[in-house]
Amino acid sequence: MKRNWIVAFLTLSAATASAADQTAPVREVVEATARNWAAGSGGQEEDVFSKDRLARLFSQDFRAAFEAASKNPPYDPPEGETTGFPFDYDPIAQGQDGCPFENIRIEDDGDGQVTALFDNRSCFEGEAEDTVLIFHVVEEGGRAVIDDIFPVQDGQSGASIKQDLKTQGGL
Repeated sequence: MKRNWIVAFLTLSAATASAADQTAPVREVVEATARNWAAGSGGQEEDVFSKDRLARLFSQDFRAAFEAASKNPPYDPPEGETTGFPFDYDPIAQGQDGCPFENIRIEDDGDGQVTALFDNRSCFEGEAEDTVLIFHVVEEGGRAVIDDIFPVQDGQSGASIKQDLKTQGGL
């Protein structure tokens, strides 16, 4: 009887830990982006899509799409480099211009969906709506990783960022 209770407790603990992990990669990506946009950041930016973060926080499929699109960036890479950043905007902040992030909320919606909401437009007159991103999170190698990101526009889920990367990379 005692043994069954211990097995049940460990199973429940593992399930609870796994559920909590769904938000971890999203939180790291959003918070790193927020630090980049923070007032007084002094122009020192964290690479949200660094090789380390891509390996730790993103799925194999997302990484492959990102790497393929990096070979065909929207601008000419610096001389001597063959790859570049595959976006001409910040895909997390959803723009080239923005304000320091305020009121960041990360919500686990279940079934591998995590929603990130934040205000990064309050410094613009008349733009009070939150930026909303839906992250699809999957499990690979026993850890939660981001497989795709969907910006919400006008209350509707927008285009898949991973699909945009695949298209740009010719996949």
